Amino acid sequence: MTLVFDRTADLAGKPQTHVFLVGVSEYTHLPGIDEPPDAASFGLQRLASPALSAWEVCRWLAAHADTLYRPLGSIRLLMSPAPDEVAKLMPITAPRGVQMTNTQGERITAPDGTNISAANVEQADWAHFVTEAWAWRRAAAPHRDSVTMFYYSGHGLERSGDTLITLADFTDPAGGGKLQRCCEVKSNFVLGMAPTNDEFSNIARSQFYFIDACREPLLEPVAITANTASVWETMAGKDDRTTPIFLATYAGLRALAIRGQATDFCAGLLKALDTGSDNCDVQDAQGRWPVDSVSLSAALENYFGWMGTGQFAPTTGTVFGRPRLCWLADPPVVDFRVLVRPDAAIPATEILLTNQNTGFEKRIAASTADHPYPVNVPAGVYSLLPTASGAKRPPVFQLVNQLMLEWPVTIG
Repeated sequence: MTLVFDRTADLAGKPQTHVFLVGVSEYTHLPGIDEPPDAASFGLQRLASPALSAWEVCRWLAAHADTLYRPLGSIRLLMSPAPDEVAKLMPITAPRGVQMTNTQGERITAPDGTNISAANVEQADWAHFVTEAWAWRRAAAPHRDSVTMFYYSGHGLERSGDTLITLADFTDPAGGGKLQRCCEVKSNFVLGMAPTNDEFSNIARSQFYFIDACREPLLEPVAITANTASVWETMAGKDDRTTPIFLATYAGLRALAIRGQATDFCAGLLKALDTGSDNCDVQDAQGRWPVDSVSLSAALENYFGWMGTGQFAPTTGTVFGRPRLCWLADPPVVDFRVLVRPDAAIPATEILLTNQNTGFEKRIAASTADHPYPVNVPAGVYSLLPTASGAKRPPVFQLVNQLMLEWPVTIG
C-alpha cells in the first residue's frame, strides 16, 4: 500500500495538497552499513535514517492535514527501511475521513482511531517510484491552485550542477547501467511536473521539493557520461509554476544523520514547519501565520545556524512568488540571543523586551554567568530597553525567523 492517505474524493473540485514521500535506507546492491565501501558502487553503503525520516514527515502531515495551506488530499509513501529503523516506525493515527485499503483490496473510509501502519508500504525501488510519481502527477492535475510536496531521503549524488536521487535498487547489475536506478532532480523530475498541453495543463502551480541527501560529486569517468533514468518524457508547455527546491547540504558535501534516528535535515524541516512564519496574514479571517517558501527557507537556515553544522544550501528552483505550505494558528516562538557590549557593562545592564502589539514583556536580569542571554519569545514587533546609562538603544525591531541569531546592545 503506497497511497497511505487519501481524501481526494471528499475534497473533489477544491485545491488540495498532494504529497509524495520516499525514504531509502536498505539499498539492495550496496554494502551493508558495517561493511567496507566498494568503489564500484561509488563508495556508498546502506543507511539507517532516511526511511524513518520519511515516516516522521508523514506523521507530521497526517497530524496537520487541515492546517496545510491547501487541505491534505493525498500522501504517497515509499520506504525501504533498514533493520535499525523498522521497530521505530510507530503507527500514525489516521485523521477522520482518511481512505485506506481493506483486506479485500477495496478503498474504504477508515473508522475513527485507525492507524496508518508501515507494514504494508511498498519498497522504494525504481519500478514503484516511477509508478507512484505518475500517480502523484495525476493527482495534482485537476486544479492549478493545488500544492504538491515531494520529500526524498537517501543517497544523493551531484553531477554537472544537478543533484541525483537514488532508489533502493541503485547500481543493480541487471539494471542496464550504474545510474539507471536514479534520476536528476531538476532536469528530469522537477521539469517533468511542469504543465503540458494536455490533461496536465491545469496541474498544481505551487510545488515544493525537499531533497534530504548528500551531494557527493561523481568523479568516475564512466559515471560522468552515463545516462541516468527518466521518470517521464514530457513536452512542457508554458511553465508558470513556483518550484522551490530545498537541499539538505551544499554540493560536494554529505548530509548528517545518526544511525537509527531521523536525519538532521528532517528534524530541522519539522521544526521549521512548526515555526517558520515571519508575519501574520492580516487578510486571513482567523489571523493565522503562513509558512511560505521564503519564511521556511529562513527558518531552516536559522535552525542549522544554531546547530553549527553548515548544512542546508540556499533554496533553488523557479520562484515567481512566495507559495504557502501551511498555517500556524499563533505567532511562532523565536530563539535568539541578546549580547551586551562591552563586557564591563554586562553586570550592570538589565534588558526589557516589549511586544509593541500585545504588551508582552520579557525581562533579562544582568548576569555574566548567563551571557549571552538566550531568549524565546513569540514573533512580533519588539522594543529593547537596556537600563544602564549611556546605552545606545536599538530601534524597534521586528523579530522573525530570518533575523540574525544575535541582537547586540552597545553600552556607552
